[in-house]
Parts: sequence; C-alpha cells; structure tokens
Amino acid sequence: MHPVIKLLSLISAAVFLTQGNVLTLLITGALMLPFYLQNKQLWQPALRMILRLKLFFVSILLVYVFFSPVPVVAMFSAHLLGESLIPGLFRISVLILIIFAVNLYLKNTTKEQILSSLIWLFYPLNYIKININRMALRAVMTLEYIEYLNQKLAEYQQLKKQRIRTSDTVFSFRQYFQAKKQALFHLIRYSGIILHEILAEAESTSGKKYTIDCLPSPVLTQFFIPMVLCLLLFLTL
Repeated sequence: MHPVIKLLSLISAAVFLTQGNVLTLLITGALMLPFYLQNKQLWQPALRMILRLKLFFVSILLVYVFFSPVPVVAMFSAHLLGESLIPGLFRISVLILIIFAVNLYLKNTTKEQILSSLIWLFYPLNYIKININRMALRAVMTLEYIEYLNQKLAEYQQLKKQRIRTSDTVFSFRQYFQAKKQALFHLIRYSGIILHEILAEAESTSGKKYTIDCLPSPVLTQFFIPMVLCLLLFLTL
C-alpha cells in the first residue's frame, strides 16, 4: 500500500474514533485485529506505550469522576457509572485504539516514507507561500533527536537497573524514600547531561545536507481504501 494511503487511513480512523461511539470502536478494533494477530511483534511496543500512559489514563478517569455534574452525595453510587465513569472509560478506550493504530502505521512505514508522505500531502501549501521544505527539514531533525533521546533514555534505564542490583534491599519507609530521592536526583543530573549532549549534537550538524525522495502519486484506485474506511466509520455515527 502506498505510504500516503496509509497516512490518510490513519488520519481518517483517528478523526472518526474521536467523534464516534462504541460501534465505531468495535469496527476499528476489528479492522486492526488481523494485522496484530498476523504479526505478534506488534503487540509489545503498543502495550509498552499504554503502560507508560497509565497515570494519564487514571487522571482522565479522575477528571470525569470529580468534574461531572453528578451531586457529591451520589458521586460513589451506581448513578456514577452512567454519568462519569463510563464516559471516562470510553475516552480511554479511544486513546488506546489510536495508540494501536499509530503503532501499526509506524511499524509498517519507514521514517523516510512518513516524511515523504507528509510532504506529498502538504505540497499544496506551497501555493500560499508556505515553505514545505523547511517544515520537512524540521521534521527530519526532530525525528533524529527523538531517536538520539530514546537511545540515551535506554542507557539511563540500564544504569538504573545496575544501581538497583548493587544497592541493598530496602526494609523501611525511610530507606525507601531515601532511595527514591537519590533516584530523582540522579534522573535530574542525567537529564542535564543528555540536554548538553543534544545541544552539542545540534551544533555539530550545522551545515549538514538532508535529502528526501519525493513519492510518486498513488494509484487512483488506492484512494478507495480511505474513502471506504471513512464511509464505514461514518455509518456508525
């Protein structure tokens, strides 16, 4: 499938998920499930991202529970399920499905294809004097620094595991909080080192040339894929 068609399908699915209902979620999940069943390696990065966002999901639930129009007296009654908790769980489900959709897109598309797709889609902005090449350059450099940052964070996690192995077992709350305090200071100090290295890397790439291959236009028949997807999800609204 053409990279532009993949990107259009992703955007269409994300838009309809944010505006849809339970049936929209079920159909979108059913469309993605065969790809995940065919390639089991797709599950791990998606589930890892969901676990990283667990506190964000909890905060969404808290917002829906405590800022809903339910009276305080009935906040923890059965009425709460219909007025606040269920809508909060629905929004979390939408975000989880979008994470699975983005993960599926990223694992089947290279970085160069993503950038070329964005340039192809936004090329008409050249007619209103918007420099697409500058936007593409910033996108390339951003992706490079994200990869560099991920590498440094992986090194930090490895150092953290080594510190845990070499440290003594914590038996009291005082020792536990002391260990957490040291871990926080170590994270702040290591973050400063990473920031300094990223700035040095940015200065060293001054004058570097980047090339992005232009994509050919997709076959017209492939545009039916995002169109059919939009029609299918629109019928669920």
